[in-house]
Amino acid sequence: MQLSNVIGKPVLTPTGEERGYVVAANLSRDYAKISCLVCADAEEEEFYLPARAILSVGDAVIAAGRRLSAPNGVPSPVGKEAYTIAGILLGTISDVRLGEDAEPVFLLSSSRALTQIPARCVALGERAVVYPEGMTVPAAKKPPKKPPQTKKEAPMSENKVQKTKIIPEKRVPVPRAAELLNGTNLLGRRVKKSVFDERGAAVAVAGERITPAVLSRARRSNRLVQLAVNTLTNV
Repeated sequence: MQLSNVIGKPVLTPTGEERGYVVAANLSRDYAKISCLVCADAEEEEFYLPARAILSVGDAVIAAGRRLSAPNGVPSPVGKEAYTIAGILLGTISDVRLGEDAEPVFLLSSSRALTQIPARCVALGERAVVYPEGMTVPAAKKPPKKPPQTKKEAPMSENKVQKTKIIPEKRVPVPRAAELLNGTNLLGRRVKKSVFDERGAAVAVAGERITPAVLSRARRSNRLVQLAVNTLTNV
């Protein structure tokens, strides 16, 4: 299954009640399967569904079960520019072919072709770096280990206790789901090439700026990923 088959689809309960639509998806660390779905409800409030909640994927995603309090897994690489180890731009990751029964593959789009790259040949960071077949891809850096705990010292007397000023943490506002597509704000961006639905009707015309109405058409026609990639790259 390709990731684009899920993005933009409506989310329904087994009884047919509408829960919202899929905005994005987080993947497992080996990119073989979906870890969770990032969704939005009718009020564009974001919520998360675990992979085990997905019952089927067709014209809509049928899901049951409780929501997650926070997303898990690895953010989708869709929209990242891909380069060779020599720094040559190959294209942009436009889709992911999940690998539950086969090797996961990244699809790279450029002005010349659509290229399939095995996920094992790609190192992901701010950009994607594609390594040749047979070359070892550097492993992702693991977080540093916590230092070993030392024995607790005897408590200080009240006269020696120093008062410290506690600085409250700043809360980072969570962007609304309508502004999200793997961290990309599409509203106001200009479409470089026309995007069409399965019937050949225009979802967005070249040179047109993306409005909420364009986003709505893209979601209904399952062209949200194509629209995003169209505005992210000049290749």
